[in-house]
Order: sequence, then structure tokens, then C-alpha cells
Amino acid sequence: MITVEKDSKAEEIVIHATPIELREFAKQLWAISEKAELKGKHKQQFTPKSGSEVELLTKVQGDPRKYSIVKKLTISSKLG
Repeated sequence: MITVEKDSKAEEIVIHATPIELREFAKQLWAISEKAELKGKHKQQFTPKSGSEVELLTKVQGDPRKYSIVKKLTISSKLG
């Protein structure tokens, strides 16, 4: 499970995760890129719902006065 946060101005995104969770997230990003190469484009959403391959946590890990939770992360890839 990873936590994705944004600052109040939406100028910075912060991802909190253990090394194992980061590797799993990287595997998912790699899979998205491969699907995009095969199909021409691919989009995947990560949410706090259990069962998601990379589950998002909903508790702020950083300073709650500066950051808020991103509840849905969409990764999109397409060829050229």
C-alpha cells in the first residue's frame, strides 16, 4: 500500500511507501507501459479499494497542514 499526497497548491506530489511497495508500484508502471506499446494506449487507476494491485492508503503521512490525500491515481500512457 502506498500513500499519494499533494500539497495545497498542487505543485508537489509525494509518494510514501516501503521499498517493497515501491518495487510493486514500479512493476505496475512497467506493465502499463507494455500494454500501451501493444495496444497503442493504456490507462489504469489506483484507488483505496482493497483488491487493487497497488492499494492507496487514505491517511496523510506528511504534515496534514501542508498535504492532502490523493484518493485516485490515474496513470495513462500512449504511443507518440
